[in-house]
Amino acid sequence: MQIKLGISAVLLLAVAFLPSCEEKSKEPGKADFDRKALLTNIGANIILPAYQAFKASTDELNNAVGQFMANPSEAGLSNAQNKFKDAYKAYQAISLFEFGPAEQELIRASFNTFPASVSKINNNISAGTYDLNTASNLDAKGFPALDYLLFGTGSNAQAILTQYTTDANAAKRKKYLTDLSQEIKTKTDKVNNAWSASGGNYLNTFITAEGTDVGSSLGQLVNQLNFDYEIIKNPKVGIPLGIKTLGTAIPENVEAYYSGMSAELTRLQIGNIENVYLGRDKQGANGVGLDDYLIKLDAKRGEGSLHDAITSQFSVTKTKLSALADPLAQMIRTNPAPVNEAYNEVHKGVVLLKTDMPSALGVLITYQDNDGD
Repeated sequence: MQIKLGISAVLLLAVAFLPSCEEKSKEPGKADFDRKALLTNIGANIILPAYQAFKASTDELNNAVGQFMANPSEAGLSNAQNKFKDAYKAYQAISLFEFGPAEQELIRASFNTFPASVSKINNNISAGTYDLNTASNLDAKGFPALDYLLFGTGSNAQAILTQYTTDANAAKRKKYLTDLSQEIKTKTDKVNNAWSASGGNYLNTFITAEGTDVGSSLGQLVNQLNFDYEIIKNPKVGIPLGIKTLGTAIPENVEAYYSGMSAELTRLQIGNIENVYLGRDKQGANGVGLDDYLIKLDAKRGEGSLHDAITSQFSVTKTKLSALADPLAQMIRTNPAPVNEAYNEVHKGVVLLKTDMPSALGVLITYQDNDGD
C-alpha cells in the first residue's frame, strides 16, 4: 500500500509538473528558433549591401559637389542636385540601423535632423567659422542643410547659382557646402568600413550577439526598427500635418522640403522597414526575418496570427502612402485628407510593431519617444 501511494505521489508530481513545462516553452522568444540565421541574413544580405550602396552614392555626391564648387555652372548644379537626391534615397535604407558603428558616429542625428535651421546655416556661412561636431549644429548640416543649399537659396537654377558666384558670401557658402558634403562622406566611410570584413568586421559582432537582451543584436534591431517607424509617424507625416499642434499644419517641416521629394522618401523608408521584418534583400528574395520568428512562436493578435496582422497593416499603410504626392508640403496645404488617412494607418502599426512584436520576441523597448503612441 505504501509502495502504491509512493508511485501515485510520483505520478501526481509528474502531472503537476507538465503544465509548468508547457508554460515555459511558451515564454516570449523561447521557441526553438535559429536567431543566428536571422541575424546572418539581415546583416549580410540587407545591412551590409545597404551601407555599400549608400557609400557609393555619397562618394558620387561628394564628387559632384566638388566639381560644382570648382566650376559653378547650371550643369554642375543640376548634377549635384541629382546626386543629392540619389544619396538621400539611399540613406532611407540605412536609417534604421542606428546601432554599433552608426550609433558611434551619430549617423541619424548628423545626417537627417529636419527641418533645417536656415538661420543657423546662414549665420555659419556669414561667420565663416563653425564647429559641425556640436549638438547645436545638428539642424544646420546633413541632408536637410544640403537640401536648402542646393534647392532653396533661389527661385530657379540661375538664382541659386548666383549664391555661389557673385554673392558677397559666395566663397564662404561654397566652403560650407563642401564641408557638409565631406562630413557625410567621412562618416559614411567609417561606418561602412566598420561593417566590412576587411575593416572592423562589425558584421561578425552583429551575427554573434544572439540573445534577446537590451545589448543583443535582436534587441537593438527591434528597437531601431520601431524608432525608425516612428520617424515616419511623427517627423515625416504627423508633425507637418499638425497632429502635434492642435490641427495647425506646419508643411514646411516636412523632410526634403526644398527638393520636394518628401513622400518618395517616406515610401522608401517604410519599404525598408518591411524588408527587415521579412528578411527581404534588395533583389526581393525573402530570407530569414522577424516574420519567421513570430511564426515559429505562433504569436497571436487576438484570435489570429500576429504575423498576418503585421503584414496586412504594412500593405494597407503602403497603399495609403502611395496616394501621397510630392511636393508633400503642398498636398498638406491644399489636400490634407489623404495625408491624414496615411498618418492614421501608420499609427495603427505602432501597437503591432512596438508592443505586440517585442512582447512575443521577449525584447524590451528601451527608447523613449514621449509620444504616448
